[in-house]
Amino acid sequence: MNQGLQTAQLDDPVLIVGEVGEDILGAWALEQLLKRGFDMRGILQEGMTSCAVPVILPASQYILHVPGANQLLTPEDIQRTQHLWTTAKILLIQGEVPTVTSIQAAQIAKSRGMLIICEPAPATAMTRDLLQLADILTPNRQELSMLSNQPAHSVEEQAWIVWEMYPQLTASIVTLGDEGVLLHTQDRQTASIAAPVVTALDPTAAGDAFNGTLAYSLAKGLSLRHSTELGCCADALAASRKGSSASLAPLSDIVKIWSEVYQTNP
Repeated sequence: MNQGLQTAQLDDPVLIVGEVGEDILGAWALEQLLKRGFDMRGILQEGMTSCAVPVILPASQYILHVPGANQLLTPEDIQRTQHLWTTAKILLIQGEVPTVTSIQAAQIAKSRGMLIICEPAPATAMTRDLLQLADILTPNRQELSMLSNQPAHSVEEQAWIVWEMYPQLTASIVTLGDEGVLLHTQDRQTASIAAPVVTALDPTAAGDAFNGTLAYSLAKGLSLRHSTELGCCADALAASRKGSSASLAPLSDIVKIWSEVYQTNP
């Protein structure tokens, strides 16, 4: 949901197709979506709402994920709601719903010429059939290690291994927290993009902020490099604020930090 909330925070129309529970968390999630003017026709209710809890240690950060209602979303649900996204340009998928459901959505998107961005989180939910449908892959360091199955290799080596495994990709963007991102493109160019310097408080929504902003920027016709830089800014801002959806920054804040970090230091 946070990926969609971030994109909506940038004043772009968003359709979320998913499940929330019939509990107090589900009611809260629906209230947040209504406040932001979401099209609610793709939201189904069943079971217990999914949630994620950050665990922040001195040397590392983790997110504990409880799947809940997300796991109840079926390929049939995608088929029933596909008429709602006939004009969509970009599909954002990840591993929090069943793989067969994501594959169904990606196949429909592919048939319509949409760009498919896949955040392989959690990486354990990814399959080769799903990853072969992605145009842009956005793993973090741990997810990249799992996808490459070469934990002893460097990030750069792991990224090229994954690239060779999925040659249909137009780009892979490895998010590295306060180290920024490692960007690989189809012309076999590699670029390291530094992250804005912030004091990290809560990483829960940082990856969602990155992906939502990346999708928004690409849909607006910005270059991959520029879109990635804006994603880094959204990521950093989200990590510097406590909370999940509450940490997602508006476009004005993202553009401001981009102009300070990247426009003056290309």
